[in-house]
Amino acid sequence: MYPQLVKGKSMFAQENEIRHVTVQEQNITLELNQFVFAPSPNGSFYANTLGIYPQERVIDIGTGSGVLAIYAAKKGAIVSATDIEVPAVELARRNAQLNGVPVEVRLGSLFGDFDGPFEVIIANLPNEIVPPVYAHQLGQQLADTFDGGESGNRFILELLDKAKTYMHAKSRLYLPVHTLTDYHQVLQTAISSYNVKLLALAQLPAKEFVQQNLAYYLTLNEQGIIRVFKQGDTWYTNGYIYEVTLKTNPA
Repeated sequence: MYPQLVKGKSMFAQENEIRHVTVQEQNITLELNQFVFAPSPNGSFYANTLGIYPQERVIDIGTGSGVLAIYAAKKGAIVSATDIEVPAVELARRNAQLNGVPVEVRLGSLFGDFDGPFEVIIANLPNEIVPPVYAHQLGQQLADTFDGGESGNRFILELLDKAKTYMHAKSRLYLPVHTLTDYHQVLQTAISSYNVKLLALAQLPAKEFVQQNLAYYLTLNEQGIIRVFKQGDTWYTNGYIYEVTLKTNPA
């Protein structure tokens, strides 16, 4: 996914930046650039909930820099990954090589042309409402790469709709839910179709574009669609990670 740019300022990496990150004691070296999202506090929160085991078949949807796919491969999993952006696919492939792990990365939306089932589905997808004025400043093509749609949850709902056909009785989907989206709708959809277990919750500092468009978000907050709140001088949102599994029919 592309970075969020406003008035020429990037919140993310510089061109050809090398960054070292740790995910659950696994050290990962990443090449980053100004075209693909770099690891963030939201992503780190998600990454630290993942349970991956050797020889499991894993898919990382919206892989970006490839950090989560690489982590899964370092844990001994058989890893596939997709992204809708060519720069992300190319970068994730380079980063897998840089870390000496096999990850099959393909261009495509959600599961792309991979066949299931998978033991683990990772999908740290766009999960935010982006103000129309901000999207206009960026240009719609750029905004579309991280905008979750009018309710912020379009990609998450698409994932929940399609994931069943890529799962078996022991598969698990690690579902991030962020309160900068219509998270009530996401949870209602997940609970109606799957078994859902809360794994983690956190207060996450609001991103820069939230601060820049605070009035817009406070209106949505008052309407009960999203949740943002202030502690001291900092605005926060809530993040939740759920483990989603298939419902089994009673015997």
